[in-house]
Amino acid sequence: MKISDYYNWLKRDWAKTGLVLSLFMLVFLFVFVREKDFIVFLILLQTPLYMLHETEEYVFPGGFEIFFNRKIFKVESDTKPLNENFIFFINIMYIWISLPLFGILSLYKYDFGIWIPYFSFFAGVSHILLGIKAKKIYNPGLIVSLILNIPVGAWTVYYLYSNKIINSLIINFHCAIGLGANLVLPIMGAIIYKRYIKNRQLG
Repeated sequence: MKISDYYNWLKRDWAKTGLVLSLFMLVFLFVFVREKDFIVFLILLQTPLYMLHETEEYVFPGGFEIFFNRKIFKVESDTKPLNENFIFFINIMYIWISLPLFGILSLYKYDFGIWIPYFSFFAGVSHILLGIKAKKIYNPGLIVSLILNIPVGAWTVYYLYSNKIINSLIINFHCAIGLGANLVLPIMGAIIYKRYIKNRQLG
């Protein structure tokens, strides 16, 4: 197989692969990391939990892109402007690369990864806000947000605070990074939406 074939496979099945990978990572973290360094364990734990979040968004029940296009962007298309390429790029860069990379760097210094539970928490909260904006009780990703991302992210931050790893629950550089990383997404969404409208007008 060519490299392009592997790329096309990953682009097509990344979310399903993430489900399997998340289960492997959970076992690995609980067996090999939890007892050695609990703080690193909590930071790294955010990655497989977020992969489960992605599973709900894009595998079962899936349909987050349809929800976003129709209920948030309010367009008639299921696949535009939020499309497969944008979804793949964002999730791979954020969840598959950035979270584990900075989580591993926290082995050297906790400060590298403390923003991650904040990111997970705010990403979960964003699904609540999306539901409010769309006036829908459910949107893909909401359940994992409510039962895993928000409570585990919040508890991790509290644990870091209670163990004096951070001096404040909210007013700190790590919280700003976690929040900022989430705020970048609607900005990018607004850009692709404007491009989509412009292309329709030109077409």
